[in-house]
Amino acid sequence: MSLSHFLQKLHSSKLEYLLPLPLLLIAFGLGGESLTNLLLSRSYSTSDKLQADTHTVKVQFAVNVLVTKAEIEKEQEFTEVELQTTNSVLKKLTFKVPVTELSSVKAMIAQKLGLSDEVETLQANTEMQVQLAVKVLGILAKIEKERGFTKIEVNTANSILKKLEFEFPVTELSSVKAMLTQELGLSREDTRMFVSYRVKN
Repeated sequence: MSLSHFLQKLHSSKLEYLLPLPLLLIAFGLGGESLTNLLLSRSYSTSDKLQADTHTVKVQFAVNVLVTKAEIEKEQEFTEVELQTTNSVLKKLTFKVPVTELSSVKAMIAQKLGLSDEVETLQANTEMQVQLAVKVLGILAKIEKERGFTKIEVNTANSILKKLEFEFPVTELSSVKAMLTQELGLSREDTRMFVSYRVKN
């Protein structure tokens, strides 16, 4: 079989277009690795770095609370304290204190709450007026339609006061927003930016 006859047969079967394919694969195999290494070894400098979204809003409020329970959980190098309350829409305050000695914990929490007497701070049945100023990172409003209330979790950027929990006796979205504005002093813009809603039927 002559070369011209072979090429005619290839042309008629349209396989002549596949002849360069093995050559391309060989060239890619030999040159692809070095090209990839060259591209990956180049340094790329960017002027902007990724940053976490650290927008906060500051809220201040004063409430009268009656402490019903104080749980102290000592971990390795910190103490976690939960203060539960009754007679208030503020139901729970969660502190994470970087010390384990009880008197220091009480003193730090009393200072954060604006109280002068550290001993009574963690005792049950203690009534106190709490004035707080917190930096809010985010607020989650869990609307419990069947149970007839909305649970509000406020995550803070404060040093030891980590979370506040409220219970609002409303389930309509407009009422929840109104109570957030009333209790925390949030503006409409702050409510839009910082509050997430979850409706549970």
